[in-house]
Amino acid sequence: MLEWSQPTLREQCSAAAAMAGILIGVVSIQYGFEWVRWWWYWAIVVTFAWVMFRAYGNSWAAAGASWVQWRSSWVDTYRLTRIRFSADGYARVLQLKDAHGNEIHSFKIHDLQGNPDLWDLVYNGILHSIASGNCDIDAKTRHILHIPYELGPRPVNDKHTRGRRRG
Repeated sequence: MLEWSQPTLREQCSAAAAMAGILIGVVSIQYGFEWVRWWWYWAIVVTFAWVMFRAYGNSWAAAGASWVQWRSSWVDTYRLTRIRFSADGYARVLQLKDAHGNEIHSFKIHDLQGNPDLWDLVYNGILHSIASGNCDIDAKTRHILHIPYELGPRPVNDKHTRGRRRG
């Protein structure tokens, strides 16, 4: 099974149009419509819109039965050794590392969950890795991903083990 998620051309154009709209709106508020005669400002608007179009189109993901790829990085989801949750601006992201040393540093959860079949492939691998006992996952990440505490070893920074050394 193979699943993927990538922005459509329409979504990329919408992102570029939003960027152009913001740039035009900000300068229009400050200078009125005087900017229409500034050739260099048109170059700035087009450049930033193009950058937004390209950047938005670069956020794609794919997953197979035992792996997930985000842009050019990939991990073996059934051999994960570390899973962490963090925030990257407004986006909630996962940081994944597998037994082979492969890492995904900023995997947007929203992009994965937008395709339920893609998320199922990734989540099943995460659950398997945690159940194996070889995966380091903290309490916050467990809570965000709704992973039961009965699955795998208890996290090190859990409120019941905080302050104690594990031996």
